[in-house]
Amino acid sequence: MDRVRRVRTSHTLEDQRMLKTLLVPLIRSSGRELCRLNPGELQEAAERGWNLDRLNYKEFQAARAIAAAGHISLDEARFLADLTRLTSKDDPIIEVGTLFGYSTLVLAMNKHKDQQLITVDKYSWNPLGISEYAHELATRAVLQEACATQNVVMLRQDKADFYKSYRGPAPGMFFCDANHDYECTLEDLLWARKVGARIICGHDYDAQNHPGVVRAVTELGGPSEVSGSIFVL
Repeated sequence: MDRVRRVRTSHTLEDQRMLKTLLVPLIRSSGRELCRLNPGELQEAAERGWNLDRLNYKEFQAARAIAAAGHISLDEARFLADLTRLTSKDDPIIEVGTLFGYSTLVLAMNKHKDQQLITVDKYSWNPLGISEYAHELATRAVLQEACATQNVVMLRQDKADFYKSYRGPAPGMFFCDANHDYECTLEDLLWARKVGARIICGHDYDAQNHPGVVRAVTELGGPSEVSGSIFVL
């Protein structure tokens, strides 16, 4: 009986493979895909008001990736640009938490061309759930021109190791946008104070979504200025 079951199972798997081999080209030739969204993706589409009848699977994933890629708002970008222009060309800018490089581009476009900008990330998390390797590749592509022509340095490094190894001058600006829990944010801000950063600022000052950031900033005297969710100590 067990042998019969094994034979039947073997035939079933082989039949499934043959059916897939026949169906996949047929489905693709009709412009359709043999894919479906999981419940979380369906919920996300509903929350965004997306009409799934007008999106194929590939288009949905591309739109989802772009929408979740870690942008900052226009008002936040303007505020960050204003802060960047207050720095001296001789003082480096340090960003902790590159993600996909969008805030890095704002910094790069508004600093002095030859002023060094160091952005640090270990690429261990991203909102898309892609691999660390794919995450780093995408970010390096976004920042390729900035690194080649605008003295931007991308470091794949744990921020704690970067803090221990940094021997450069006091930063003109320190921008904190990495791990948003209380302990990690406090560590970032204390290091910036220790090395004498002239402007200490960060992202996601948001009591509802990131209470740890708010708590750390409050313990250090509170923000002197806030725009959107960007704070300045």
